[in-house]
Amino acid sequence: MSPPKIDMHVHLAGQGTDDSGCWVSPMFTRRMTYKLLRLRHGPRDAGHADAEWAAELASRVLRSELDHAVALGFDGVYDRAGRLDPARSQMIVPAPWVFQVCRRHPELIPGPSVNPHRRDALERLEECVEGGAALIKWLPATQGIDPADRSLEPFYRRLAETGIPILVHSGGSENTFAEVQPELKDLRRILFPLEQGVRMIVAHTGAPVLYARDPDQVPMLKRMLERFPHLWVDNSGISNPSRFPHLPVFARDPELVARTVHGSDFPVPSNAFWYVRQLGPRGVAALERIRNRMQRDVEIKRALGYPDAVLTRAPEVLANLDRWIPHSAI
Repeated sequence: MSPPKIDMHVHLAGQGTDDSGCWVSPMFTRRMTYKLLRLRHGPRDAGHADAEWAAELASRVLRSELDHAVALGFDGVYDRAGRLDPARSQMIVPAPWVFQVCRRHPELIPGPSVNPHRRDALERLEECVEGGAALIKWLPATQGIDPADRSLEPFYRRLAETGIPILVHSGGSENTFAEVQPELKDLRRILFPLEQGVRMIVAHTGAPVLYARDPDQVPMLKRMLERFPHLWVDNSGISNPSRFPHLPVFARDPELVARTVHGSDFPVPSNAFWYVRQLGPRGVAALERIRNRMQRDVEIKRALGYPDAVLTRAPEVLANLDRWIPHSAI
């Protein structure tokens, strides 16, 4: 049996319906990215919006060639005492909801988020270990997480013991959410957890955002890949206005491709029309006719040269897949 095809980067979201515990800040609802995504995905049942969104993710997986997708949670920002800071937090998709959704929809695999600066971080992490988390999701510049903080060593020790990786947004700016501490996205800050043996996945292959004047840390990332065999990247969230020129370059780089796992970043848009020079008008038109944007994302990357091995590499990187996927399929 061929290994499963997994999209390891899709986003749960919610407003607090269905006893989900999800929360969205007024600050975030005023951001243009939030308004555009809400417009694109339309109104939902006011009483069951969170459950509907989870069901939609599962449905899109079922209607694609993918077998599974990792559904990501999102933790808040915490102050120096380890208490939630609602004024700086923008969204919360709590770990219990992530696990509940994945038990309900076998197409989804849990990727909860635990901010290691919360005072109960080790307890929450242990719940994720016991629950069978495939990864832990961090967005340092938005969540106020400093990966280089030496006090996090116990957190890292437990992750290294269990083999659960951190999916970390480092290298480039964040667009969907506001950055509360922009300096925390510097790629060098993940050196400490890597040295502690933690498996890391750098989202978006660390690609700089075009209009943010980010320094290009991809050359540094490639040196880090040589040094740390437990460092990986995903190719999510690149075929959009913020990063699109990088994708064809990454797809032709054998060093990057060899350490890449597939991710769509859904519901962030993924479009082919950025690549008319590489794919031609007919190729672009054929891809844009694919209505399921999870499948379209797969096909865009395939057309640009990513091998199908990227789609089936997740079992080498993620943890606890035997808890969610029949053993014969792994």
